[in-house]
Amino acid sequence: MKRIAVVLFIALAATGVLFAQEIVVSGELKTGFYTEQETIGSLDPVAKGGMTNNDGDSGSHEGRLRLDFHFAYQNVGVKVRFQIEPEGMDTFVPMWNYAYVYGNLFDEQLTISAGILGNSPWGTGGPRLRTDPESREYLSYNDLSGDVYIANEGLMGIRFEYKPVFIPGLNVGFVLNRPDQVAVDINEQSFGDVLGESVIGVAYEHDLFAVRLGYRFDSDADKYKNNKNEGARLTYRLEERVIQNKIEGMQIWLNGVYKGIEEELFDIPAGKGTVKVGSGGYFINWLYWLWDTDNFTAKLDLGFSTYQAYQFNILRPEKRQEYQSLEVLPGFYYKLFDNLLQIGLGLGFGIEMGTGKTYKESPYQYLAIEPQIRLNLGSGAYVAAVYTYTDKYAWWNKDAMSTIQDGVKEGDKSVKHAINIRAVYAF
Repeated sequence: MKRIAVVLFIALAATGVLFAQEIVVSGELKTGFYTEQETIGSLDPVAKGGMTNNDGDSGSHEGRLRLDFHFAYQNVGVKVRFQIEPEGMDTFVPMWNYAYVYGNLFDEQLTISAGILGNSPWGTGGPRLRTDPESREYLSYNDLSGDVYIANEGLMGIRFEYKPVFIPGLNVGFVLNRPDQVAVDINEQSFGDVLGESVIGVAYEHDLFAVRLGYRFDSDADKYKNNKNEGARLTYRLEERVIQNKIEGMQIWLNGVYKGIEEELFDIPAGKGTVKVGSGGYFINWLYWLWDTDNFTAKLDLGFSTYQAYQFNILRPEKRQEYQSLEVLPGFYYKLFDNLLQIGLGLGFGIEMGTGKTYKESPYQYLAIEPQIRLNLGSGAYVAAVYTYTDKYAWWNKDAMSTIQDGVKEGDKSVKHAINIRAVYAF
C-alpha cells in the first residue's frame, strides 16, 4: 500500500503543480515572549522565561510555522500541511500533518485520497480538541509553561469517500492506513494487519445540524513495548444550526475523542501482588458556546473527561486508578475602534474526581484568571499581552508515585504568575 500511495502522490502531485487551475498557499506563524514565577508550597519561588507562545498547540519551543498548500486541476489535486518548530540550537523539526493527492470521480460522488492522510472529513475539528481518526496523536508539552496539548501528525494511507447525489450532505467512507505505533518492521506487516488498523467514518451536513463520526480499529500491528495493543479510537463532532441561523454570530457545538476502546490489560507488580493496567485510555468531551458580534466576543467552554491514569510500568499504583475532570472556561472580550483593539478577561475552573485525582482532599484542581489586551494588525495578524494567574494543586499522589519532588508535601499548591506577549501572523 505504501508504494502505491507514493507512486500516486508523485504522479498526481506533478500534474497538480504543472497544470493547476487553482493554487492556494496559506500559513500561520506563532511566537512570543514568556516569563513566569512559580511557587510550590513553602519552596522558594522559581522564575524562568524565554521565547514561546503558550496559546494552545502553538508549539513546544520558541514558536511554530505552519504552511498549507492546495493545488487543483480539474478533478485531481494535492493538499499539504506541514509545520516547523525549533528544537535546540539551530535545529528545526518538520512535521507533516498531511500531504496527499486526491481525485474526484463519478461527478464528485467518489473521492479517493492517497499519501500522508489528515484533514479528515470525520475528525473533531476545534478549537480545544483537534484529532482525526486516521492520524497519530500524542501528548506534547510547552517547554516553558508546561501546558499540555494533543498533537497529531498524518499517517500513510488511502481514503475512500462516497457522497451520494441522492442524499445531499452525506459523506461515508473508510481508510486503509499504517498503525499509530509500529512494533514490527513495516515491510513485515500483512494486509490483515493494515486492514485491522482501518477507519470507517460518516458525516452529514443539514440546515438544522451537522454530525461527524469516525472509528479507528486496532490490530496487533499497533503494539506497545509489552506486546499489548492500545485499543480502538472514536472521534465525533455535533453542531446545532437552528440558533446559528436565527442569531447572527452565535454557535453551539460539541466534540470529543474516546481512546482505548476494548484495550488489552496486562499485569504489573504492585505490593505483594499484581494490578491490571492498560495503555492509558481517555474519553474527552468539550461543549462550546460562542457569540461573536461586531462589538464583543463572549464564549463558554465546558470540558468533561475521564482518564485511565497510568500506563506500562512507569508508575506503580496500589490499584488500577481512574479519575474524571470537569473544566469551566468562560471569557468575554470587548472590541474597540472597529476591532482594532480587544480588551477582555478569561476565567478557568477545574475539579477532579475519582481515586486517581491529584490530591484526594482538594475542593478543586485549578483556578485561573487571564486578562488580555490584543492589538489586531489587519485581518490575519495580532499582538496580545496576556497575564495569567493560576492556583493549582501540585502533582502529588502517594498511592501512585514512586518518587516525589524534593520538598513537595501532600496538599501543596502551585501558584503561578505568568506574562506572555503573543505574536501571530496568518496569511
